[in-house]
Amino acid sequence: MNIDLPLLVNKISNTSVRELPQKVGRGVRHWVMEYPVHIIVQTVTACNLACEHCFITNYGKEIPDAKTNIMNWDLFVKLLDRIKPAVEHAEYFQFSTFEELLHKRLFDMMDLVLKINPKIEFPIHSNTMLLDDEKLAKLATYPISELTISLDGMNKDTVERFKTGAQFEKIIETLQKAVALPWKARVGVVFVAHRNNIAELPDYVDFVHNMGINTIYVNNLLSFTPQFHNMYLYSKTGNPEAEQIFKEAIARVERLGMTIYIPRLTPEPMGCSIVEAVYIDCHGNVSPCDFLAESTPFELFGETKQGTPVRFGNVMEENILDIYRSAVVREFRNKHRHAEVPEPCTHCIDAYGLMCSKRTKYGA
Repeated sequence: MNIDLPLLVNKISNTSVRELPQKVGRGVRHWVMEYPVHIIVQTVTACNLACEHCFITNYGKEIPDAKTNIMNWDLFVKLLDRIKPAVEHAEYFQFSTFEELLHKRLFDMMDLVLKINPKIEFPIHSNTMLLDDEKLAKLATYPISELTISLDGMNKDTVERFKTGAQFEKIIETLQKAVALPWKARVGVVFVAHRNNIAELPDYVDFVHNMGINTIYVNNLLSFTPQFHNMYLYSKTGNPEAEQIFKEAIARVERLGMTIYIPRLTPEPMGCSIVEAVYIDCHGNVSPCDFLAESTPFELFGETKQGTPVRFGNVMEENILDIYRSAVVREFRNKHRHAEVPEPCTHCIDAYGLMCSKRTKYGA
């Protein structure tokens, strides 16, 4: 047991009375007993799109050791049995950080996980190209905590130029159907902000609100190669023009009773929240995240750093909780908790409040 008492007290003091019981229970389980709240098993390292800005497009090229893969059923069954002690106490189980709907046995995998932990929930993120009426209806029968859809603009040209292979009309149609489903899942949209779409954000708020969507997650563009250096909005000194656009979007969100999550535009060491989860790659290796599972390059402010894989152990050979509670993982996790950026993360924007870990929530 490794209790960071000051950090735990800070977490509780920033919690509303209404959320306190749930947060205390989670805090004891996660911060005191050291069970991961969120488990990610990379059953799919592939995507049905071919977006130039995405690091999976660099598999086999700038990331020479990485390969696309869809985990076979037998391996998943064995792996799930190996991580059962963590699954029993987790709140969320995620099947990929890519397009998990590519796995033809996604629902069978959900069924197996639910046999271990009937209270667990599944967050789903999708580009919608593989979401048809049958899959949507079936998702509605499972404990989906949230369905988030990639929609990086409100105009067809903006979206389709950024997401190679995406169809704007299909995304909108799927969003409308998802909102109309009789389920408890929150339907939200993810807007990756860059120079070619940022001007649309204020009107985008009204656009998605008119479809019945009340949650917007804004991310900055994470640049892996120098090719996209001129597209991102953040800088060492900030971006007053983009800040003003963010303020206008926030004002509209607050007026409409919506919620928006906004990243910083000026970097500050803040740590990354993904380290609180357990990330397991398609071979059973435990890494901090999908980026550090491979030799992913990161480009930040004109400097490119080629990463090397960070692996803490393999669940097929070691106990998952022993890995999560090991000294090396605790040290890595605690550095992020205390806003000390570990060396492998120095060129990743998520350690500086620029992507999704430390966004600020506005609105309802």
